[in-house]
Amino acid sequence: MKCPRCGSEDLFPIGNRYYCRHCISFNRVFSDDVIEKRVIHTSNVHVTYHMGFSLSPAQQKISDRLIENYEKKKDTLIMAVCGSGKTEMSFGVISHVLNTGGRVCFTIPRRALCIELYERFKECFRGVEIGLIYGGHIEHLDAPFIICTAHQLYRFVNTPFDLLLMDEADAFPFYGDDVLEAMFHQCVGGCFVKMSATLTSCDIHDEDILIMNRRYHGHDLPVPHIRLLPKPFWFVYLRALIKQMLTKKQKVLVYVPRKEDLAYYAKHLKHFKVAGVSSHTPEINNYVDALRNGEIEVLITTTILERGVTIDNAQAIVMEASHLIFDERTLMQIAGRVGRKIGHEEGSVIFVDRYISKEEIACVKTTKKLNAMNV
Repeated sequence: MKCPRCGSEDLFPIGNRYYCRHCISFNRVFSDDVIEKRVIHTSNVHVTYHMGFSLSPAQQKISDRLIENYEKKKDTLIMAVCGSGKTEMSFGVISHVLNTGGRVCFTIPRRALCIELYERFKECFRGVEIGLIYGGHIEHLDAPFIICTAHQLYRFVNTPFDLLLMDEADAFPFYGDDVLEAMFHQCVGGCFVKMSATLTSCDIHDEDILIMNRRYHGHDLPVPHIRLLPKPFWFVYLRALIKQMLTKKQKVLVYVPRKEDLAYYAKHLKHFKVAGVSSHTPEINNYVDALRNGEIEVLITTTILERGVTIDNAQAIVMEASHLIFDERTLMQIAGRVGRKIGHEEGSVIFVDRYISKEEIACVKTTKKLNAMNV
């Protein structure tokens, strides 16, 4: 016996029936339940969108391929470097599906990024109602175009989407969660698109793989530099490095491995306008905006800001870079905060520690390989 929703065999008897304990947090499902799929079509929709810029030839090629794959019901993986315009490359296929009577869902693992994505689509798309759903918030649940966190996909298991897109497909809390992965596939009525900058071979099955190794401005990705220093010299080096960056009017992100490091580093960097954020920090976006606006000079952060944040002219310094939390995916995402905008295509990514990890070496090697690719 298996759960009809998540496929788990972790079942528990109640009377003469068995319910699934694996996905019980999303409401109880019994092994003999039948998930009946209902197809919902939209009509009288005329969707247009604007971006304020034109896609590059490489971006347009991927955009066109997504429409072709949708018509063939072919699943797609987009492996695109941070800041390469993954979201904008999906605009064409989203508009196509909606205009042909289909329903679309764009999902992302984390709530803050979900809200930001919703605001971007609301600004760019016309002629369609867009729903926003995350924990504690439901807006336009029946809209033909839904933006939601991965956890909220359980609401649509019975009414799958013609096109289901997921950005940051290898991010916590989705990645490695069997229940969320199973519900994702239950919600696919036509085909799916998964996107990330850091997909690996274990993420690939029989999907069409589209690669974007350049940002829209065409410049190389900043290659991280590794600095091996005895710990007593860390703050001497860090303060000098930050001072140098600030003289160039750059914004500084300092990544640390633990929440308790925030206060420790803030104390040693008190000569600068500094703040710290983690997953426990309320209103994180206010601190990010403060850095953007120059109200603070240095933002110390855990990996909470490894993804989904764009700060013009940002520089990234990773302290204790050989810590286990900084795997290759995480380091690649952190490096992706740098050099994203036209006018500030270059930038510094610095890994600081007493030791060097194989993850740091892999990050540098992968970056150089991406820069050398002719895609």
